[in-house]
Amino acid sequence: MRHAVEPGLAEAERARGALLDLHEGIVPPLDPRAGKCQRWPEHLALLNKATGELLPGRCRATNLCRYCQTLYVVETVEMLTLDALEFSPSLWIVLTAREHLTRAECRKHLDHLRRALRKRWPGIEWFVQVEFQRRGALHLNLLVKGVPVGELELLHELVCTVWCSRVDALPVGQWSGVVADGVGVVRYLSKMLAHGLKKEQQPPIGWRGHRTSQTRGYLVRPAKVMREEARRSLRVKRAIWRGLDALTAELETAAAELVEWELRGVIPSTVQLGAAR
Repeated sequence: MRHAVEPGLAEAERARGALLDLHEGIVPPLDPRAGKCQRWPEHLALLNKATGELLPGRCRATNLCRYCQTLYVVETVEMLTLDALEFSPSLWIVLTAREHLTRAECRKHLDHLRRALRKRWPGIEWFVQVEFQRRGALHLNLLVKGVPVGELELLHELVCTVWCSRVDALPVGQWSGVVADGVGVVRYLSKMLAHGLKKEQQPPIGWRGHRTSQTRGYLVRPAKVMREEARRSLRVKRAIWRGLDALTAELETAAAELVEWELRGVIPSTVQLGAAR
């Protein structure tokens, strides 16, 4: 996904033959505050016990910090992509409501909807992403597994019936479709998750709730395991983006995983402004 850049910067990038990084199109490229977590205390740093290098950490509060929110979304896209390579979602659904539902209310309605749908498709599972409309109301993007593509129309009919009976919504405001196989899945996942980072779709800072969730059986392995796999995959990709070949990137990532880090109190000026750990 490319973003618009100033002409001068675009010329410089082309001259260097630079590649797009993993956050391209998500973080404003010229924002000086976009490169690190703004909530990490200046008097604390992470010490690399092997080299003595000091680096800033990050707060990981995805509802309080735009930087950590961005990294979380990139990580989630990677996790879903790895999952789809093993067991791809078949359908996707968009649910809307005229009323301003809270995240807790959405969870309650989705639980009821899934119980109703499991009577027809016992193996139905889904991943949910919350997105904010311009008027402030939530709408939900669902990636669905366990429902045959040929039964899309029936699924849509049942979803509209149950959802619209519980919330202030009309069937015309709901949508469903087929997720394309292969590359189409990866592109859709990236588009769906990254789209929610646009300014008009971002939750306000301090909003309480999870922007993403999934039913217990959606992922091929537990979420904790899949997230760690996604983090490792991203480390390898970042190494390749820096110019390393695939094998060297794998070796560098494996070596980095052996490094021990320790939290230290520091004088702010001694901390490098590199990537937060």
